[in-house]
Amino acid sequence: MRVLVTGANGFIGSHLIRYLVGLNKYDIFALVRKKANINLLSLINDKINILRIEQNFKSIDKAFSRAKPDVVIHLAAKTFVGHKPEDIKPLISSNILFSSLLVEAMIKNGVKCLVNTGTFWEYTSGKSDYSPFNLYAATKIAFENFLKYYAVAKDMRCVTLKLYGVYGPNDPRTKIFSYFKKSLSPEKPVLFSPGKQRLDLVYIDDVVDAYEKAARYVYKKKDSIYEYFFIGSGKGVALRRIASIYEKCVGRPLNIEWGGLPYRNREIIYSHADIRLAKKKINWSPKFDLRKGISKMLEVEERG
Repeated sequence: MRVLVTGANGFIGSHLIRYLVGLNKYDIFALVRKKANINLLSLINDKINILRIEQNFKSIDKAFSRAKPDVVIHLAAKTFVGHKPEDIKPLISSNILFSSLLVEAMIKNGVKCLVNTGTFWEYTSGKSDYSPFNLYAATKIAFENFLKYYAVAKDMRCVTLKLYGVYGPNDPRTKIFSYFKKSLSPEKPVLFSPGKQRLDLVYIDDVVDAYEKAARYVYKKKDSIYEYFFIGSGKGVALRRIASIYEKCVGRPLNIEWGGLPYRNREIIYSHADIRLAKKKINWSPKFDLRKGISKMLEVEERG
C-alpha cells in the first residue's frame, strides 16, 4: 500500500512515519511545505519519499501525480489554543482551504481513501454534543462537514480520528508533561490550576497504531463512507492524579502550586473518549495505561 502523510514533520506525524517504516510493508510519502523543518524525520528520510509543496492546487496535484497513493493520512493543521484576529486567516487557510485542496487533488488523481484528524476540543461538555472549545476546533469540524459532502458526491471513503490528549517522548509542543518537567526544579513552584479537571491522555504508540488500522480500514472499504472514531484511553483522570503518577514514575516530587492559576476560560472539566466504536470498526484499543505510558516516555527520553 502506498501511503501519503501530511504533517509528517510534526510530533504525531513523525512518530507515525517511523512506525510505518518499522512495519516494512508500506511505501511512504511525506507531504511537507517547501520551507518546513524536517529534523524529526532525519533518521529515516532515506527510507521515505519527501514531497515538498507550496499551498496551492497545482503544487499539491503535482505531488499526488508523483506519489499515486492508495491512502492519505491527513495530520497537517494550524493550532491556536486561543486566537487573535490575525490568527483567523492562517487557521482557515491551513485547516479548511489547504485541506480542501488536498481532497480535490485526491479526486483528480483517483485517490478515494482518507484518514483525517479531529480533536476532542470539539466537545467542551466532555460528551458528544458539539460545542467547540476554540476557533481551531471550529475549523476542524467545518472541514469535517466538507468531507461529508465529498464522501457522498465523490464516492470517497473518509474517516476522522478525533484525538484526545496525545503524549509521548520528546514532544516539542507545550503540554502538561513539559510543565511537569519544569516543576522538578526545587527553586520555585510552577503555577497550575486547581487540578480537578479530568483528562483523557493517550500514549503516542497507541495513536499511531490507530492511524495504521484506520488506513487499512478505509482501504478495504468498497462503498463511500464518512465515519469518525474517538481515540483516547477511554478514562478521565484528574490532573492531580496524573501528577502523582508522574512523580512515582520519575522518582522525584513535583514543585507545583495547585490553584496558583485559575481554570482557563471554557475549560473542559471532564473528558474521556468513548472508544467503543473504534474497537468495533477498526479493531483498535489502547495498550498503554498512564503509568506504563509515562514510564516508557521517560525511558525513551533518558536514552536520548
